[in-house]
Amino acid sequence: MKSNSIWSIVFIIFGLLSFGLNWMIEGYSELIVFVGAIFILLGAIFGFIAIFKNEKGSIKFISLVSFFIILFLITWYEPFQVLRIVTWL
Repeated sequence: MKSNSIWSIVFIIFGLLSFGLNWMIEGYSELIVFVGAIFILLGAIFGFIAIFKNEKGSIKFISLVSFFIILFLITWYEPFQVLRIVTWL
């Protein structure tokens, strides 16, 4: 397991934590959702870099699968949040 695989899972976890924080607070914080989306995107990018560098371990695949699962769940349960994220990006 190399550094890109570790960074990919760390960024995915930070993204999940920020989305969870937004869900727990009352109201809606666009900045927290934006930071969470950036963290999740960085996690996917580092996962792809780890795959292209043929790093050992399966963490890189776990982070990529969780990237797509997280995006699916966000669009399934809160579709308007996707529009807010896209407007920020």
